[in-house]
Amino acid sequence: MSADRSLLVGVDFTRCSAAALREGLRLAARMEAELRAVHVIDALVTAEVEEALSDVQRHIREGLLADARRAWSEFAMTVPGAQAVPFEVTISERTAGIRRAVREHRADLLILGAFGRSPVDVGLGTMATACVRAAPSDVLLVRDTHAGPFRSIVAGVDFSETSGLALKRAGELALLERAELRVLHVFDPPWHRLHFRGPTLEVAPRASERYVQELPRRLAAFAGATLAALPPLPYACEVFEDHGHRSGLVAYAQETGADLIVLGTRGHSNLRDTFLGSTAEKVLEHTSCSVLAVTPHSSAGD
Repeated sequence: MSADRSLLVGVDFTRCSAAALREGLRLAARMEAELRAVHVIDALVTAEVEEALSDVQRHIREGLLADARRAWSEFAMTVPGAQAVPFEVTISERTAGIRRAVREHRADLLILGAFGRSPVDVGLGTMATACVRAAPSDVLLVRDTHAGPFRSIVAGVDFSETSGLALKRAGELALLERAELRVLHVFDPPWHRLHFRGPTLEVAPRASERYVQELPRRLAAFAGATLAALPPLPYACEVFEDHGHRSGLVAYAQETGADLIVLGTRGHSNLRDTFLGSTAEKVLEHTSCSVLAVTPHSSAGD
């Protein structure tokens, strides 16, 4: 993340977006990056208001924009340093509005609260998940319980190109934050899924033993090659058996007390993962810590 020079925070004036704004201010100061804030008024809501009111009620949009600017002034007073952050408000479909703001400001990183106007529990809300799928930048989703530097980072690796980008991002952030970095590969043995049976009783156990022994070597080689371009940093590689990539990442993060999961939005697993990044989406839905979702370079022009 040391290469980030433009950060964008999406705000909806909730407690979670206050946490996102605090994190944006902190990271911008650490990175010497530019920070902007944006609020998107849902165009559908605006249309409904206009339709419900009489023709005498004009300039409804101007009024809504003015209300949002007043809300920002009050909101910014609750977050130290926020009053100096450039703020803009727009009327649009929310995801489209966020995506347009990212492009217009060439933001390297979009920062959002984990929820917004939903109750805080686990999961990250439909708006946050939609932005992860649509934004042409990496997206950091911040829990309202998070404060200060990240101390324990888990990078999910499935040996795909995007997971390599995610690992590099995790390494950069670990250096910046002086955080513990764990490189994790979650595996579901293929014979569990394919009902593998060897020709003899001895073949399957030998094959499974070789498979499990090879994974740590493969992971170490992948991590070493990916992180070689960064300054030296300590990290640990671990393999974790689970029936699913999502559940394994979430369970491991909980077991180790991680406060951030870093993963790619595209990867291996199945055909749907290739196009939609379903593993990433499921982690967003179920984890209770912050998440950095890394977008492959090829999606920047989508």
